[in-house]
Amino acid sequence: MKALGIIRLHAVKEGFKIGSTSALRKKFKIWTPHVAIYQIKNHSAYKDLHYFRQDNSLTLYSPMSLKYDQEFLEIETKILSLPDSILEIIFFQSNIAIIWDEMQGTDELLKIKTAILNI
Repeated sequence: MKALGIIRLHAVKEGFKIGSTSALRKKFKIWTPHVAIYQIKNHSAYKDLHYFRQDNSLTLYSPMSLKYDQEFLEIETKILSLPDSILEIIFFQSNIAIIWDEMQGTDELLKIKTAILNI
């Protein structure tokens, strides 16, 4: 618990908000009470995207119509370049919410932040 507290404190210092409402938890496909939802401001051009980890890769959950978009391959390449510790990611209008393997530590959290900001 102490290690988890240190990771979460570091996350807050890096600009993440930790926690969620019940409405947000319902949007996640693989959320359980044992994981926390991290949120960070969305500076990307992408809104309303939802990917979850399936078979060691992030898979588009919604909107499925994105697969027919001309920019899908570019978006998919960026999403697939995210660290493997991200279990699920949802892009909203104002923020990006993720579930990740917290026990990988603060270095992994910094890699996640950098990767998300590069999208």
